[in-house]
Amino acid sequence: MSVLKYFAMAGDKPYKVASLGGGDALDPVTVIDGDYFEGCIFNEAGWIKGQFSDEKLVRHETDELLLFAGSDVDDYRNLNAEIEIQIENDTLRLTKCCIVFVPAGAAHGNISVKSIEKPVYYYACQLAADTYKEEPAEPSAAAGTFVNNVVETYAPVGVHRTTEPTPTGKPLIWIDGSKIKGAPYMESMWFTGLRDRGPDPHVHDFDEFLGFFGSDPDNPDDLYGEMMFTVEDQEITFTKSSLVYVPRGVRHSPMFIKEINRPILHFSGGNGGDYKKS
Repeated sequence: MSVLKYFAMAGDKPYKVASLGGGDALDPVTVIDGDYFEGCIFNEAGWIKGQFSDEKLVRHETDELLLFAGSDVDDYRNLNAEIEIQIENDTLRLTKCCIVFVPAGAAHGNISVKSIEKPVYYYACQLAADTYKEEPAEPSAAAGTFVNNVVETYAPVGVHRTTEPTPTGKPLIWIDGSKIKGAPYMESMWFTGLRDRGPDPHVHDFDEFLGFFGSDPDNPDDLYGEMMFTVEDQEITFTKSSLVYVPRGVRHSPMFIKEINRPILHFSGGNGGDYKKS
């Protein structure tokens, strides 16, 4: 059985952005949902290229993660934009690369991009749904409840990771329950050089999502490199920006960068709390 069903590569199918109401200011790249694999984690990704305002508050039955990353790898912590998002009665003002955690049931929205100097990469996932769902909501929590529901640094606790830039990569963001109560594990980094070794084959007791995206917003489908990722002992090589879903218990890795001509944005995470593997 081919494991390609776990891969959603840029150009597989057209789609309309579900999580952000930015209209023409958004350039979607790819999505993975129940049409690819029933019961998976809903994921979508693309680029924000202009100012917009989406004035509504909604809620989801599942936790949600939102990643915003700037496109200037030389200034990789800077968003080069100002984005606002409301969670309940708190408004978060984002100017650095970050991950925002929205708990299930929390009213959120009123997203606006007030200024943008360079395109911004966005990624959204719903951790317990394979299809995007929302319903109108009104804020009820006290002000200050969600003011800290954003992480802007790469600083894992109790997990050995290089936190400073290396010739092959620049760690960007790490989130888990030690950063925000109730948040799942997710991390992001820029790949900047060849990677001739990766994690040993392993499994998780949570569903995992991974992303590999090219850094040219004018040609977003192209990875500008060649990745090889192993799932259930099948080696999949790809050159397009891609989302990958790995169900819990499915053996995967290693992962290699066989060619890289521009930096590649990578992230991974899951729906099972803090990072664990076996």
